[in-house]
Amino acid sequence: MRKLHLVFLAAAFAASSALAQAPAAVTVKAVQPGLLEVAGPRVNEVVAVGIQKITAAPGKGARSVIVQSPWGYSYLGWPKYLKPVSFTIETGKPAGGATITAPGFNDANKAEYKAAIEAIVRHAIASTQQNKALAEGSGR
Repeated sequence: MRKLHLVFLAAAFAASSALAQAPAAVTVKAVQPGLLEVAGPRVNEVVAVGIQKITAAPGKGARSVIVQSPWGYSYLGWPKYLKPVSFTIETGKPAGGATITAPGFNDANKAEYKAAIEAIVRHAIASTQQNKALAEGSGR
């Protein structure tokens, strides 16, 4: 009987390892030319965590960044060390894809957008993982 439990445990471990592999690549649509190069690499992470939308609109105080996920909303004031730039990353439109828009994006401010997207996405991922853990812990 004990050997049977070990076999099931080993099978469950193998199955969970296979399921934990990196997600398939996401189809990303960048509305402005060149934006995919800046934001594209982080979009797969956004989708994998379950984020539905990130809206970055500086100048709105503590709600300059809004992160939507199935586990709730997260809010962030604009980080003082970043130049304020507006962008939106929306996942699931089209299904299995993501759309990135940044109305003020151009070649001259590419570095500013890259820095902002990197920092905001890091925060969005951390806050979404925290919301998910809290929701799962409460039995929601």
